[in-house]
Amino acid sequence: MRVLALDTSTPHTSCALLEDDRVVRERSFEPPAKAGDVLPVGLGDLEGIDAVAVGLGPGSFTGLRVGLAAAKAIAYARKLPIAGASSLQAIAAAERGLVYAATEARKGELFVQAFRDGAPQGAVQVVFAADLRLPDGARLLREPPRAAAVGLLCLPRLRGASYDASACFSLAPDYVQGFPARGG
Repeated sequence: MRVLALDTSTPHTSCALLEDDRVVRERSFEPPAKAGDVLPVGLGDLEGIDAVAVGLGPGSFTGLRVGLAAAKAIAYARKLPIAGASSLQAIAAAERGLVYAATEARKGELFVQAFRDGAPQGAVQVVFAADLRLPDGARLLREPPRAAAVGLLCLPRLRGASYDASACFSLAPDYVQGFPARGG
């Protein structure tokens, strides 16, 4: 199964192509590149794609909308199954023990979620970076989410799946309830 995976939840846009459990190709674009500008270049040839995976955030309001729109458009046009995964879980998926995955929310604030052995341990929190305190032994992960990790998280739901228009159109970004979204 060939899966196209995207994550545009942070300014570090990432695209990957997975074949079964193996990453065939992955590209990341650093800021100031914008997801809307680099996705056409990063996606390349879409022939032979069997499914689409996309990072759902939390993260940049505009970035999430661009990535999700691109993923849905590809899935819809090609009648492919689509699935989404938490961008924070993609950061923590391969980690063992207690970790806190974090991405920038707004100036001075972070989206933070705890994970133990890759599994979520509670809801996403929005905290001021200066106020963040971790339990003893926990590690903070601040690297951007990778599309390959998003794809691997979605793979179990995509295997054997077929195109489902309602699933395609109902897939939504995680803006984090109570966190006012702003463009940018």
